[in-house]
Amino acid sequence: MSVNLLRSKIAVSFFFVSGGSSLALWAVHIPLIQETVGIDYSTLGLLLMLSGIGGYIAMQFSGWMIDHIGAKTSTRIGGVVVGLSLLGPAFSTSPWMLGLSIMGLGFGLAGIDVPMNASALQVEKVNKKAIFTFFHLFWSVGGLLGAGIGFATIAAGFVQSQTLPVYGAMLSIIGFFMASWLLPDEPVANRDDKVANKAAGKSNRRVLGFVVLAGLMAAAGAIIEGVAQDWSALYLKDIQSVSAALAAWGLAAFNIGMILGRIFIDRIVEQRGRGFVIRWGSLFSAVAIGLQAIAPSFELSLFFWFLLGLGISGVVPQLFAEAGEIGEASHSGRNMAKVVGITYIGGLAGPSIIGLLTHSLPLEVAIGWGSLLGIFIVLSYSQLQKLPK
Repeated sequence: MSVNLLRSKIAVSFFFVSGGSSLALWAVHIPLIQETVGIDYSTLGLLLMLSGIGGYIAMQFSGWMIDHIGAKTSTRIGGVVVGLSLLGPAFSTSPWMLGLSIMGLGFGLAGIDVPMNASALQVEKVNKKAIFTFFHLFWSVGGLLGAGIGFATIAAGFVQSQTLPVYGAMLSIIGFFMASWLLPDEPVANRDDKVANKAAGKSNRRVLGFVVLAGLMAAAGAIIEGVAQDWSALYLKDIQSVSAALAAWGLAAFNIGMILGRIFIDRIVEQRGRGFVIRWGSLFSAVAIGLQAIAPSFELSLFFWFLLGLGISGVVPQLFAEAGEIGEASHSGRNMAKVVGITYIGGLAGPSIIGLLTHSLPLEVAIGWGSLLGIFIVLSYSQLQKLPK
């Protein structure tokens, strides 16, 4: 293995850790932030929708930059922005401030999500062996790291205005320099030949149905992940009646399951194919989240969060991997941005539906609606295979 390829693997892994830990550290601080701002579940649910708006805007910029400038530069910019995005939630004291901060957080997380996936595909092509899900493992490692830091700092008496800014600044600084280890920029869009650009755009439109369907399926998987990210701490604190510090372990259990699953997913893909992982992982997730809704104790709830992470671990990465190969090469970044953008809206804004459902349903019942999404992915996969690639 060349030194450049090894360094690129390390760099891509870092950016996945950066994104995953940022999301998790924000998530475990949600109960404290909710208390500081003074809002109920339904208001929090509405504000969480704003993250999807910020995320979608960032992803369209990222897709264009990947095609026209390259994944390396795009990832460097995203790595800086994601750290800075933690500053808003750290200092929010009112609903409108929190709403703007959540939109900024969505922008920051999305700003790293698309380019780091493009960088991961770039490395996989050079590596010539399946490694894409392996990189997503480090998102889960980041999630476990963020949850662990959250548990330790909250237990020690630190609040969000102390922890989030320090960690965010560290990520921005390291990310700026770590990007130098990535593989070189490889812009694919033809800037000069307008005829070629028009022909490529026309040809690429034939696969937009596949792009949208893949995005909706990945969004359903991301919503299932988002249920754990956004609601596990509140669920354990309010339904299972544990402390805010112990509640952070729900997210930790979920991420442990994700990590274990992603250790083996690439091997399973090589032996059984992506469809096997997508179908069975989604079905397993549907069962796990349904059991979560009726968990009778804190210990069993942690176990069900673990099972949910294990089941969903390979679904979204494998849909992303397929998205990276859709259509014309000149539009690969923009196609991936569309899929990841739809996914991101689902993953960040979708769980806010739970907050709205709590108007008429108990929180533990509202969480169980994610089972329907797992079933949707299973049923949709056969249609996905009929669309042109």
